[in-house]
Amino acid sequence: MKATHIVLQFIDHLNAMRLDDAWALLSPEVVYHNIPMAPVVGPAGVQAVFDQISFEAMDWIVHAIAECSAQVEGGPDCACQVLTERTDRFRLKGGRWVELRVMGNFEVVEGRITAWRDYFDLGQWMAQMAPLA
Repeated sequence: MKATHIVLQFIDHLNAMRLDDAWALLSPEVVYHNIPMAPVVGPAGVQAVFDQISFEAMDWIVHAIAECSAQVEGGPDCACQVLTERTDRFRLKGGRWVELRVMGNFEVVEGRITAWRDYFDLGQWMAQMAPLA
């Protein structure tokens, strides 16, 4: 299965709120770095990041996606990099939507996401969340 398909399937699971199915596509050692926050390790770490947002629905829109392959440093495995340009939307409890533009980089090895980095404007996110404080 192509790495792009794995990432799109992951996003489809998130959008359908099938979080357990999404986390099943992550390797047990996945490193998720939601930059500028500190990275977390493992599906439980990813779940903990998502648990910090009080949301009831997601709608992640992929505007562009690209895949390339590269040799994993120090090993025989081939890692595929999948780059996404997205708008990530979250419907908060109470019905209000918040959204932000995101550039994501997923590394896929042997059909599982082994690393995931998202780059976004934290100030834009905080401005939308401020009315909730």
